[in-house]
Parts: sequence; C-alpha cells; structure tokens
Amino acid sequence: MLPELNLTAARNNFSSLYDQAYREYNPILIKRRRDEEVLMLRRDLVQDTLRAYPLQAQEVQEPDSSVTLVMPVLELVVNGPTRDKAVDELVTELKAYARDFFAQSALFFHAPNRRHHFPYLLRVLLCNSDEEIRSLIEVENAA
Repeated sequence: MLPELNLTAARNNFSSLYDQAYREYNPILIKRRRDEEVLMLRRDLVQDTLRAYPLQAQEVQEPDSSVTLVMPVLELVVNGPTRDKAVDELVTELKAYARDFFAQSALFFHAPNRRHHFPYLLRVLLCNSDEEIRSLIEVENAA
C-alpha cells in the first residue's frame, strides 16, 4: 500500500513531497475527505507505464490510391492521399480528441464506451510535439 497524506499535510510539506516524487521516484498519494485521492508521480514514470497502451492503426489502401488509417481502440478513422498525410491527419485527430476528452472528462468517464480511452489519450497529451505523437503511432497493413 502507498503511504497516504492528507491534503493539509501535503500542502505544508509540498517541496519535500515533490523531492520524494521526483528525486526518489516515490509515488505520493494525497487524500482529501474520505474518498478523494490523487497521485503525484514523475512524468517519465507515467509515460513508461502508458507504453502498455499502444496507439495501433491499421492501414487500408483504397481503390483511389488514398490511404485510410483505422485506430479501433479509439474508434478513429482518417484518410489521406498518402500514408504520411494520413498519419499527419491521425495526429491532428488524436490531439483534438485528447483535448475534447479532458475538457469534458466527467462526461467521458461516465460513458462506458469511452472511459477506456483515458490511458491512450493521456499518452497523447504527455507528448511535447506532433513528431512525438507521430512516433507513438504503430501502423500495420490491414489483412
């Protein structure tokens, strides 16, 4: 079990807690009231953990020579004249969906068909650039 701190203690000792989380790689659980808990954790550790949620897309070559990418886990479909353009479009869609999801997170967390999108979209939001998002996308040829 993780050690818990109440919010007041965490606020009074924030610098020390930050050092524990950052320098010592310790997750910090902060609790308010009976059932409100948040976790303080290094960004790189979160990113490492989220690698278990791959952003896989299937490539479909269309009769008009365009390329469609399908990302079933997030129910996203994009099309572009080339594979590179389709990936660019997928990056744009991923960023837009991630922003929408977290702007209305209470709504999405209560939608049973959307809640599981959280780790994938957090993975996108933790990226610093479109190129970093692009590097997360794994494209496979559809059978």
